[in-house]
Amino acid sequence: MATAVLTGGGTAGHVTPALSLLPELEKYFSETVFIGGDGMERELVKQAGIPFYRTDTVKLHRKELWKNLKIPFVLVKGISQAVKILKELSPDVVFSKGGYASLPTCFAAKKLGVPVVVHESDYTMGLANRLASRFAAKVITSFPETPGGECLGNPIRRELFHGNATDARKRYSLSENKRTILITGGSLGAEALNETVYKGLEKLTSLYNIIHISGKKGNFNIKSNNYIQLPFAYDMADLYALSDCVVARGGANTLAEIAALGKKAVIIPLPKGASRGDQEDNARSYEKKGLVEVLPQEELYVESLLAKIAFALNKPPLPQMKEDVVSKIAEVLANLAKK
Repeated sequence: MATAVLTGGGTAGHVTPALSLLPELEKYFSETVFIGGDGMERELVKQAGIPFYRTDTVKLHRKELWKNLKIPFVLVKGISQAVKILKELSPDVVFSKGGYASLPTCFAAKKLGVPVVVHESDYTMGLANRLASRFAAKVITSFPETPGGECLGNPIRRELFHGNATDARKRYSLSENKRTILITGGSLGAEALNETVYKGLEKLTSLYNIIHISGKKGNFNIKSNNYIQLPFAYDMADLYALSDCVVARGGANTLAEIAALGKKAVIIPLPKGASRGDQEDNARSYEKKGLVEVLPQEELYVESLLAKIAFALNKPPLPQMKEDVVSKIAEVLANLAKK
């Protein structure tokens, strides 16, 4: 059988969708490995139980532009490392989830003639995927509005559909008489969202159980009844199952998970300037479909957050937007590996 290489990284959003393919890839590939950098991918891949190979990577800095001067030198070194790894593995296909950590492997694959499949989760394509898409054998998008590829959707970890709310409530000793709000700023946290939660904690916990995934930069000296703060969560299936409403950033993977599970949600996208603006575009697309409530960060206060949560909770139940994207993408990779 064939060998598949997954690549991507920097944040969990560039890793977990790729890892969600593993159960299906086992049907077509005798081995699946991951190539990335020193971001969250190292720990997440280790937990997934597949081999991990490292290359040097470098991030594009949007504010401290002088730091970008080293990009060509680090990228050349990373490509050389990736070429050596790919020659050793002799893979049949490379699947890239984007992020700066994917570029060395994608360029190395191009050099060696290994077909590359690029998957873009966001409404607009990120820089790494834009570069790789120029020579990719296949480009897949999550949004039908995204040009330059075929829209198959965003792969969702199948275990998310099998969470246990009772286990989560017991694990975190939360009240059975309050609804639960899951607040997450993504794998790296969100300072503006964290600070609003801390300021409004007394009001929030008087009404709800609060599970707050704050990232490693959260203030873990803050304690309160009906309040659980976590730097990162490895039991998201249970937390989703327990939550009555999710408050989150506008990352495409989080939005896809929320929609797939039919969760009511308040989305506070990372604003343009702090990012390339992809989260605002993602969030507005879901808002137009009536799947989420959007609260712009410039309007984020304790009172506005409470009002949006209450509004979302009072909406009628949402349908689960289930699609077997995992199988579709695995079939694409398998077909390319046969060529």
